[in-house]
Amino acid sequence: MLVLRRELQRMGVLRARLLFELGDAVYRGDDQATETARGQIRELDELAAQREVEMQGTLVQAQLQQRRLEVQPTEMVELPDQPAQPGQGDPSGPAVIPEPYPPPDEGNPPEPAIIPEPGPLAPDEGPQEGRLRV
Repeated sequence: MLVLRRELQRMGVLRARLLFELGDAVYRGDDQATETARGQIRELDELAAQREVEMQGTLVQAQLQQRRLEVQPTEMVELPDQPAQPGQGDPSGPAVIPEPYPPPDEGNPPEPAIIPEPGPLAPDEGPQEGRLRV
């Protein structure tokens, strides 16, 4: 459906160009160019009409398919019994909650090293060059 719409849009652009050429040919009084442009526009209009009919047919088919799906009875599906995978418990049982890390009895977890941020030097930590000591 989208392909047909894009093709119809391209045909519209082409038709506008052909109409411009037709107007130019009529203005110049070129009878042969006028008839050629009219013929091309006529062919393009016929092709666009065919594409429009195809698009309407596609739309009707899609609507029929949608209606068929809406009236189909609901079917119950039974899943086969599957053996439990390792690590999976009974889904109707209580939820398994993992233990926190680190366990509460092991104290505080390790912390990253504290690295001092660079900053201005204190007056007593500055470079000592150029000072005289008495």
